Amino acid sequence: MSAAERVEHLRQLGRLDDAERQARAALAAEPGDARLLAALAAVLLGTDRTAEGLAAADAAVAAAPQDERAHRLRALLLSRLGRHQEAVEAGYVSVALAPEEPFAATGYARVLQRAGRLNDAVRVAHHVVTLAPNSADAHFLLADVTSDAGDRRTAREAYAETLRLDPQHAAARHDLAVLDARSHRLSRALKGLVDAGTMDPSMTQVLQTVTVVLWQLSWRLRVWLAIATLVAIVVSGTEAPDRPTAAARVAAVAILLASAALTWWTTRGLPARTRPVVLAALRTDGPLRFTYLATVACIVVYAVIAVTGLGVLAAVVWLVLGMLGWLTLGVRVFRSARQRREGR
Repeated sequence: MSAAERVEHLRQLGRLDDAERQARAALAAEPGDARLLAALAAVLLGTDRTAEGLAAADAAVAAAPQDERAHRLRALLLSRLGRHQEAVEAGYVSVALAPEEPFAATGYARVLQRAGRLNDAVRVAHHVVTLAPNSADAHFLLADVTSDAGDRRTAREAYAETLRLDPQHAAARHDLAVLDARSHRLSRALKGLVDAGTMDPSMTQVLQTVTVVLWQLSWRLRVWLAIATLVAIVVSGTEAPDRPTAAARVAAVAILLASAALTWWTTRGLPARTRPVVLAALRTDGPLRFTYLATVACIVVYAVIAVTGLGVLAAVVWLVLGMLGWLTLGVRVFRSARQRREGR
């Protein structure tokens, strides 16, 4: 096994520090070895040391101008640095040198995607699938690119094919769940996220996406309660609202039963391991936790109305829902502003 092959082997095992040490030691003896330089560039790409990686890729290209991989790595590293035009040019050279190489086309599709040239990226991603129809990663690329391009139907089909070829593809399971969330299939999205987290517990984005889905679910539940509360107030207003009435009891019982049915419908297909994931998401987001506690308090108010018949208590639910609406708006504004600051 050559030095470059040993570096690649260590990189594929995830032993990036060992791979870098091996590459640098070998390059000390052979500083112009293009394969070693490309192997080092790949390792540095994996450790997000982009500027150093680009220097290694530049050296690899200079040592072997006809090496497709050197140009591909250079394209990916330039893309990471935001130098998109140069990245696209380097990616084009890569596919021109090896038009039938799936990895070259994959790299080119990625740099086109990051450059915002989504139509071109979709075209190249379809070509990758043609070159490697039995590769789960090829279909995952197509799904990812078409999802960004807004073609949810093709993206969903490609994610499904990815999971058919590789049922343990955690990233595909996660991204399909994100697609479900965007399509307001919230129960399916939550189940997919739990599955993705089970497949790969190291996926930190799973918990973040679960939080987003829980916010969507809370909004759906609050809309239902707002409609139900409006009906309850109208019904209670036909008689003296400050005294127990049969109408208030009936309305409260109907709301409780309908809320229970809605909860069952939403959670009926979720695995048992969903609960700890949901609790973990609630622990990480204080406003979300408060929102669900306040929503539960609204349900408790309706239980009190069902027992006492005091329809006037529905006004308390209305006030709580209004407060939660303002809270949600404030959280969105604050977090959007923070994301804009962090994106600068």
